[in-house]
Amino acid sequence: MASSTVYFGSVQSRSLAPEHSFAAKFTQVIEKLGVENRIKDKSVLIKMHLGVNVGFSTVNPFLVGLLVSKIRKAGGRPFIADSLECFKGATSRGYTPEVVGCPVFPIAGPTDNYFVRRELKYKNIDDVELGGLCKDAEVIVTLSHAKGHNTVGFGGAIKNLALGSFTTRTRSKMHSVMQYDKYWSPEKCSDPELHVSACPYGAISISKKTKGVRIEFDSCNHCRRCVEGNPHGCLEINPANFHAFQELMALTTKEALANFSKDDRFFISVATDIMPVCDCWGITTGSVLEDLGVLGSTDPIALDKATLDMLASKSLIRENVPQSMEIIEGDGLHPFQRIHGPYKDPYAVIEYASRLGLGSREYTIEEVIPQEKEHRFSHAKFPKLAQRSNVTRND
Repeated sequence: MASSTVYFGSVQSRSLAPEHSFAAKFTQVIEKLGVENRIKDKSVLIKMHLGVNVGFSTVNPFLVGLLVSKIRKAGGRPFIADSLECFKGATSRGYTPEVVGCPVFPIAGPTDNYFVRRELKYKNIDDVELGGLCKDAEVIVTLSHAKGHNTVGFGGAIKNLALGSFTTRTRSKMHSVMQYDKYWSPEKCSDPELHVSACPYGAISISKKTKGVRIEFDSCNHCRRCVEGNPHGCLEINPANFHAFQELMALTTKEALANFSKDDRFFISVATDIMPVCDCWGITTGSVLEDLGVLGSTDPIALDKATLDMLASKSLIRENVPQSMEIIEGDGLHPFQRIHGPYKDPYAVIEYASRLGLGSREYTIEEVIPQEKEHRFSHAKFPKLAQRSNVTRND
C-alpha cells in the first residue's frame, strides 16, 4: 500500500504570536486534511472519547470548538458522539453545545439501544452492536486523545473507533475475548489460591461460578509472579490472550468505518497530557511522556503509527508514573510496554488493521508551522545579581 501523509504540528513554538500557537497548528492540520472540501450539506460525526469521572485530560473543548467552527463555516452539520457512559458526564468537562458549538449525543442513543447489529465471527464473538449514529452520519472526523492503555498499550484513533463506536454490551463482550484461549490447567494445580496471593496487582481471582483461576488481563503486566508462585505448569501467561483483544479491535474498527467512503474519513490526534491509561479510567495524572503536539491524516494506521514512533524515543517521566505501576527495565520495549507489559505491544493492533486494508504503515511527516531551523540571539550582557543569603526567621 502506498505511503500516507501525516500532518504534524509540534507543541514547540516559534514565538508567542497567535499565528505560531498550538491552536493555529491544530487549525492548519484541519485545513491540510481537506475536511472542509468534503462536508458541504453533509452530516458530520465527530467521534471523540469524552472521558469520565474526575479525568480532565481529554481533548480541550476549545480545540473541539475550533474544529466545529471550521465544519460549520464549510456548510457541514457537525455533532459529537461517544459511548453512553462518557456522554453522561460530558458536560462536567465542558463538552456542551454552548462551548463546542454543536450537539453532543450518545453513540447508540439515550438508552444504548439505537444500534445496527453486524455479524462478526471471532472466537466467542458472533456479532457486534454498532452505534446507530455511525450509520446516520455521512462524514466522520475521529478526534482522539493519545495516551497509554492498560489493555492494548496505546489509545489513539483505532482505539477510539474500536470501542467507543459500540454499545456497552458489545464493549463488555469484547473484553471477554481475552478469556477464550485456555491459560489454566486445573488438573496440574495444587492450590489455586497460590496464584491469587502471588499477584501484586489483584489481577487474579477464583471464579465463584467455575471455581477456576481467572486472570483480568486488563490489569496483568506479565510479571509472571503468579506462574512462579505455583510452579507446576498449571498457569500460562501467553501473548494469545492479549493479542485477541487487539485483533478484535481491528475488526470492530473496520465495522465502525464501513459506512464511510475513504474520502469521507478524517483522523486527528492530540498528543498532549499523555496519561498512562485510557481516559475511561476517569483520572488525570501527571504526563508520563512529554507532549508531542497534534497529528492528522486520512489514514488511521499511519496516524497511530506515526504517534507511536514519535513517542518511542521519549523517556518515561518516571516521577509521574503512578506508584501502583511497575516500570519494566530493559531495551527493545516501547515506553507504553514498559508500564503495561511486553505482550501489550501498541503496534500489534496496527499490524492487524493493516491486514484488513484499513491503511498503510508507511507514512511521511509534513510539519505545519515549523520552528525556524536556527534562531540565535546576538551577544547579551545580563545583569548579575548578588547571591541571595539564607534568611533566618526569629519567631
